[in-house]
Amino acid sequence: MALADTSIKIRFDQQGFDAEQLLATISALDTSQYLGFVYGSGFEAQPMLLNQIALMMPIIGNSAETVSAVKTANSFFKKLQKLNILFPKIIEQTLIEPHEILLRKFGAGCGGTHISLVEDVEQVQAHNHYYQQYIKGRNVSLLFLAYRNKVEVIGFNEQWVNASSNFPFRYGGAMNGALLPPFAQEKLIAAAQKLTLTFGLLGLNSLDAILTSTDVYVLEVNPRLSATVGLYAEANLLQRHLQASLGYSSSVAIRSNVITAHALVYAFSDMKIFDVFEWPSWVVDTPNIVSPFILFEANNPVCTVVAEAEDAESAKQLVSTRVKIMQQLLEASKGNL
Repeated sequence: MALADTSIKIRFDQQGFDAEQLLATISALDTSQYLGFVYGSGFEAQPMLLNQIALMMPIIGNSAETVSAVKTANSFFKKLQKLNILFPKIIEQTLIEPHEILLRKFGAGCGGTHISLVEDVEQVQAHNHYYQQYIKGRNVSLLFLAYRNKVEVIGFNEQWVNASSNFPFRYGGAMNGALLPPFAQEKLIAAAQKLTLTFGLLGLNSLDAILTSTDVYVLEVNPRLSATVGLYAEANLLQRHLQASLGYSSSVAIRSNVITAHALVYAFSDMKIFDVFEWPSWVVDTPNIVSPFILFEANNPVCTVVAEAEDAESAKQLVSTRVKIMQQLLEASKGNL
């Protein structure tokens, strides 16, 4: 937000942005001064909204049709099967096998809040919802650039959850520099290449997976800027995203001696944050408080904390410590409702 000329808040829920408000906001801008529209999460459940935006300015990244194809679970997993890409099995109106744990997911969801544990499998009535086998392992991802049907590895990342009673798989944070065994790296890169060829991916994309001791299972592709882009601040990825979307790219210079981690801080209860609140220097994504205070409902994200260290374990410990410090500072501010 500190780097933006203007920041405008748009209404948002599980189905994405308030389309009418978003389109009205964009149409009120002088779009001639912008190269195009760069987007992150929020369009998975309404990808065709990107086509309406494209009438006002160029879309930088994947098209609405590509986002729709990748985020429609039924067709996406059929493609994975045809491409011989391993993924946790999808359950359709069958009985759960003994000791099997299943998850209910929304194909166009993001942030992990759409994932829940289930005990029975019944017919899925809601559009684009499905049941999938739960596999225990490391949550990992591959951030890559796609252009001219080629992929370029940006980095391998490890992710973790910030579980709550209502959201057991809520996104907690991530760090770069994840040390993955060679077989996992090779399979993730191969999967990214196959998916790029199949769906015509462009620009920055993220491939999420579960890593076990013997294999790696693809979960989804995020065909847009993902949260892990922020872990590579010195790689000039926004410029690279623009270049790749136009069909060309150049080598990426990424630091290899520093591990970066970030973690989300969620409101532990309904709370107020006043404009006099002092944010630590290692906090980003802070709210724009234009009145004496801003209201946050319980379980909504408040900010992001970041940390750097020379090794992965130190970075993860430091970012975890800073999350706890932020929670203490918020509680001490006495802004609870």
